[in-house]
Amino acid sequence: MNVNFEQIDAVNGLLTVELKREDFAADVQKEVAAMGVRHPLKGFRPGKAPKALLMKFYGPSVTADVVDRKVGKAVYDYIRENKLQVLGEPLPNEETKVDIMKDEEMTFKYDLGLAPAIELKLNKRINVPYYNIIVTDQMVDDAIAHDRKRLGTLVDGEVSDKESMLRGSMVELDEQGNDKEDGIKVERTVISPRYMADEEEAAKFVGVKVGDTFVFNPHKANNGNIAEMAGLLNVDRSQADVKSDFRVTIEEIKVNKEAEMNEEFFKGVLGTETDVKDEESFRKAVGEMIQRANVPESNYRFTIDAQRILTEKAGDLQLPEEFLKRFLKLRREQEEKENVEVTDEEAQSMFKQLRWQLVKDHLAQELGIKIEKEDIDTAAFIFAQQQLSQYGIYNAPEDLVRQQAERFMQDDRAREAIQEHAIDNKFYAAVKEAVKVNEKEISVEDFRKLYEADEK
Repeated sequence: MNVNFEQIDAVNGLLTVELKREDFAADVQKEVAAMGVRHPLKGFRPGKAPKALLMKFYGPSVTADVVDRKVGKAVYDYIRENKLQVLGEPLPNEETKVDIMKDEEMTFKYDLGLAPAIELKLNKRINVPYYNIIVTDQMVDDAIAHDRKRLGTLVDGEVSDKESMLRGSMVELDEQGNDKEDGIKVERTVISPRYMADEEEAAKFVGVKVGDTFVFNPHKANNGNIAEMAGLLNVDRSQADVKSDFRVTIEEIKVNKEAEMNEEFFKGVLGTETDVKDEESFRKAVGEMIQRANVPESNYRFTIDAQRILTEKAGDLQLPEEFLKRFLKLRREQEEKENVEVTDEEAQSMFKQLRWQLVKDHLAQELGIKIEKEDIDTAAFIFAQQQLSQYGIYNAPEDLVRQQAERFMQDDRAREAIQEHAIDNKFYAAVKEAVKVNEKEISVEDFRKLYEADEK
């Protein structure tokens, strides 16, 4: 068996495997004989069928398997031993036409897509911006207002607003607006306009008082959500698909009373360990908390700018575009089990992602990036903190964060995401050390405009 490689151009190659029947005949005979033992032919004891008969039954499939394994091993051994930087997988060349049962000598050809050479080295002459979001008084005011509502209490109210929770009774109406005979009657249910899908229906519950009676449509209010309807009407889900109007009578109104600005509130926002006792110190601590919360946003923006700048610095990386389109098409057809076409937009998106991945892999090797268990543990801890903060838990105890992190690591998808975060965190931290980072103060409005500019 001979293997030869021909470089067509900078990013395309052709690998040829020349195979003679003598290279695999013995293996075929051995495996056919084994098949005769494991799957004896009818009328013969295991291993006693004539070789010619076994070859007739099992020869074609066994030969195909043996040849496929031998050629595949030869291809990948050559790629590994000669350190060819290939993209995707070797694809059979259209010129390959062999009859494995008749040909004594066979030639298999494979097209290879080759990765372009990258010469980029990081240094302090490469400038990457890092945006620190300015924390304004308005941002502090908004955060405090949000927390005063979040940590507030429900009290009896005279007039409802959109945040109110109302209790009342409901009666199903017929098409004439009269009580429907044998219709649904709800003696006591909870209604919150804040969570209604339809604004017009939600508005009916704003500005009302205890004792008010009016008509509304639960189906429209909840956009036909069966689970919401079942809860509102106190019926089984199978009975909840009701489109009738209902007359509701308001019996109780609960409004949110905002938390007082006192030490109990300060601890509820900043954590029980805080020693903040006055409003001025509290506002300062909230500003610092917002600043810390903005760091992940700033870091993420740094990754976007670093990716763009470093890809540009790497130059115009040539890719085997036709090969990659063919590779993507074949892979998608294998997954979707039908003929597919790769659009130019899909191809360009793949090329963009691939160019950055090649640059990133090159730089990671240059920087000597290695991921340790400690890096993954840190990434899991940060991931858990971010998840808890989304639920308003900004100063969770370390033990709670670690327990949450351990739960995430037990989930396959979450663990994979965390490992990717760990790699990215270490990579971009190393990039920050290697390039010149230009720190800039920026308003949150201008920060958002950066993403708008990206889309344009």
